[in-house]
Amino acid sequence: MSRREYGEKGWFGLGVPQANPTVEPEFRRLMPDETECFALRLRSVSADPRQRAIDYLRLLPELVNDFATLRLDAFLFACTGSSYLISDEEALSIQARAEDILSAPVVMAAKAIQTTLADLGVQRVALLSPYPDWLNVPAIEYWQRQGFDVVDVQQVSTGSDNTDQIYSLGSENIAPYVNELLDSDADGFLVSGTGMPALQSLEMLRASGKPAVSSNSALAEQALRGFSTLVQ
Repeated sequence: MSRREYGEKGWFGLGVPQANPTVEPEFRRLMPDETECFALRLRSVSADPRQRAIDYLRLLPELVNDFATLRLDAFLFACTGSSYLISDEEALSIQARAEDILSAPVVMAAKAIQTTLADLGVQRVALLSPYPDWLNVPAIEYWQRQGFDVVDVQQVSTGSDNTDQIYSLGSENIAPYVNELLDSDADGFLVSGTGMPALQSLEMLRASGKPAVSSNSALAEQALRGFSTLVQ
């Protein structure tokens, strides 16, 4: 391959839910210099937010055709909720199909969180969730299924069952829920969801001396770990 004019230490695709305003700004802050992220908007025509989240993953092999000739080092699927709503087996099958099309690894947000928490030695998790009940309950069940003990949950209220309202949250809205988690006896904290601004919340939680990860921070960390030779 010829030398890359920009991003010579790594090219990463970002699968971003169609109206999500948070992933790209956070990745600009999380990824090192001389890497580049190229966003692909995940799409669904459904008006039902649950079905949209499912479509984002089930349609992934079709959508990544747009990136098939880009020669990415990895593609990062930046939607955590999709993995909460379908079986682990189906998610793995979809991931494999997308990898075949891209000729590159696909890193899933939920799997990145799982790996990061395990690497940090976190077994007892305190969860900060921006989800309405229809997604919050599957999220808790997902982490329990992965072998974690979810010992505390703070469910950030958006006043709506539509996950689009997550995108209107700011750190000032989230801080009271973070404060409620700080006295938890969990081993570490998980801020789930790629659409809720999380970097300030992570700082607050880490000030307790315990590890804290978000969907976007774990996804960036695992992507870079997988391609450490590119970003040294």
